[in-house]
Amino acid sequence: MKTRFGLSRVLALATVVALISPAGWSGGAVADDRGTNRENEAPASVTPGVDRLLPPRVTPIGTFEGVRYVRYSGVFEGQTSTGAFRVPYQITAAQDPRHGNRTVLVEPSHFAIGLGVRDIYLRPRFLFGRGFAHAGIGWSTATFGPGRDKRILDPTVPDVFIAGGVAEGGGRTDNEIIVAFARALAVDWQAKKMLGKVARRYASGFSDASTPLMDLIISGRASKVFDFALPFLTEEPDPQPALRSGRFRGKLIVLNSEADASSALIDRRLVPDRYRFYQVAGTPHVADPPDIPFFSNRTTPASYEPALRAHFLQGDRWVRRGSQPPASYHLRTTGGTGIARDTNGHAIAVDVHGRRVPRLPFVELGEARYTRGFLGSYDRVRSIAELGFGSHARYREAFRRRLSDHAEAGYILPRDAEEMRARAALCPPLTFTQTYRGHYDNFVAIDPC
Repeated sequence: MKTRFGLSRVLALATVVALISPAGWSGGAVADDRGTNRENEAPASVTPGVDRLLPPRVTPIGTFEGVRYVRYSGVFEGQTSTGAFRVPYQITAAQDPRHGNRTVLVEPSHFAIGLGVRDIYLRPRFLFGRGFAHAGIGWSTATFGPGRDKRILDPTVPDVFIAGGVAEGGGRTDNEIIVAFARALAVDWQAKKMLGKVARRYASGFSDASTPLMDLIISGRASKVFDFALPFLTEEPDPQPALRSGRFRGKLIVLNSEADASSALIDRRLVPDRYRFYQVAGTPHVADPPDIPFFSNRTTPASYEPALRAHFLQGDRWVRRGSQPPASYHLRTTGGTGIARDTNGHAIAVDVHGRRVPRLPFVELGEARYTRGFLGSYDRVRSIAELGFGSHARYREAFRRRLSDHAEAGYILPRDAEEMRARAALCPPLTFTQTYRGHYDNFVAIDPC
């Protein structure tokens, strides 16, 4: 069982979170769920020792597109092939399950950020406004220091334990808990009350939390559990042989930043009906989510988040309708393992046939040099005159054309494209990147200077 994403990266994130996080930032882990207890008991037919969700606390979290959503916080207990467990879970769903889309996204909790797919990368408005439910699960009691123990989801829950799996970080890690939880979501008595009839189960996890998903897919233990998986920011082995052999029959999309070692993940067209890989040029491992207070704010405007949201919905349509997502794209290499770069120093993105594909519009224009790394950075910022434009209007038109190419390729959703285009026009004569650097608050709020 592979249990960690990479110790150096785990420790790097732990250090950055500890040193840079704003005071009071909760790491996007477990929301404050002080709410009313459900006064109900499982029916007598529930057999002791069977995997089961215990009755949760219930907390309203708001209304999305006219639908009320609630959060259920409880404990999931049972036994994997290696031992018993008792771990926290957190399910967010339409208060009336009939108003959801019968699809639940399962997320293993990240050691430092918690449920970052839900709270930071995809966001509640994006998920719940489209009818999805979300189910977060603890899967490891490992800890990497104070505040770096969120693999268990909520370290404050009493009487939690994992007896099976493998020893790690002063605790134990059992990836099988994730698939046991996913299976239970479709059959458990409590889960049915929260979710109604589940038609589709998806999975996503990032960085440290991508490792158990990739392990479950490659090993075959996720077989007949997930219809679609989207691990991202991962450096795991090639999953394509597992898909080709039938060990995993769902759809799989992997998305990485430029900073992530990805040579093993490049699409080799072994299973074009079930696998895609995307790598976004110019982006760091930890992007800046500008409208969320986060330790990576102000580091770089280059982000894979728009691509992540676009490819998630494409994966959903792939499952529901059989609609093929855009072809895979990766970064061109130079003979060996080096990345091929253009005259501005940016990585060149190509499809499976080696043809160039559109990058982020400000990368295409060469507004700055965007450098990869754990956290992003940028330098050599250029003005519209240095870019060769005689006016801001001409710059905006060039930005619009490149953004249109990006959108037509399927790499960004209309709403994200609209916001990107608006940010390029906020502060004439400044470019998109200059506005990010010099007027960050305006950039975030999309408020003209």
